[in-house]
Amino acid sequence: MTNILQPLDVAVNRSYQEYYRDQYDEYLGKALKDPLLQTKAGNAKVPRYATVAQWTLDWVASKDSASIKRAFTLCGLVSKQEFDTDDLHPPLRELLAADVDMELWNQQYRNLAGTDDRDQLDISAPRWYLPDDRVSSLFYCLLHGIGTPLNEYVAELTSYMETLRDLDGLFDAGYMAGIRDGTEEPGELELYAASQMHRWTIEVSTVDTTNKLVSKFSYTVDDSAKTVCLVRSGSYFAVKVDGYAI
Repeated sequence: MTNILQPLDVAVNRSYQEYYRDQYDEYLGKALKDPLLQTKAGNAKVPRYATVAQWTLDWVASKDSASIKRAFTLCGLVSKQEFDTDDLHPPLRELLAADVDMELWNQQYRNLAGTDDRDQLDISAPRWYLPDDRVSSLFYCLLHGIGTPLNEYVAELTSYMETLRDLDGLFDAGYMAGIRDGTEEPGELELYAASQMHRWTIEVSTVDTTNKLVSKFSYTVDDSAKTVCLVRSGSYFAVKVDGYAI
């Protein structure tokens, strides 16, 4: 859609991209000097989610209503006002023209409505274990077949996380307390720690609300004891039990 709304893209999206690049470059400069922002191998750690979120909030705070209105005005779009099609950005003007050639227009923007050829996953019992508790679903999946009580497992895993140098600086005491008391939703950090602690390869398939595959990622270790297959939708996890080694 950046062709149709190109002025809006320039005024808003690119402004954010430039701001993000500046903040990331500044972070990278610090990370190359600060051991706390480096992995055990000496590489710069990725910025924490909270850090990136704060960059976004800072950028939003730098924008006022006038700048947003101006971005839409550049496209010829003014809220609740009549407009002259001659004043519109050319791609929009072509679309709204009385003699628009829809066949030609569809050819130009065919890529915006491509067929969805993503894999459809069948996530259902008995092949998949579907925990009832959404917030703790990841832990219940990791626990499947182990027999350890949930609170003991969470305590063991979080204590182990605090010893992993690769996770240094990626969480604070408040986050850890939230994981332990069930008010914070576990995710990538806990998956990485579980893979290291158990010596498992953990394959995570992320799906959308219709169970269409969005992405796949594997947490791997040397001499893996077994492979655990998880599926994730938002913060909810399920584990494949068909062939799961208990």
